[in-house]
Amino acid sequence: MEIEIGKTYICKPVGLTSEVAGFVEHTYTNTVLISVLECERSDRPKVIEAQNRLLVRYEDIRTVAVVA
Repeated sequence: MEIEIGKTYICKPVGLTSEVAGFVEHTYTNTVLISVLECERSDRPKVIEAQNRLLVRYEDIRTVAVVA
């Protein structure tokens, strides 16, 4: 799957237990930087601590999210 900057994906960021919805801000060699739009309540403290920006491995990006 080709990852595009600005698109929203369902993925599992490094260090979190559940998947999140987030849009891609930057791509790196092995990871992407996302800005989290939605997450599970249990992961919210970690997301806030990271100021809503997390790294995701390419293999942990599942699908393009539909955002209304």
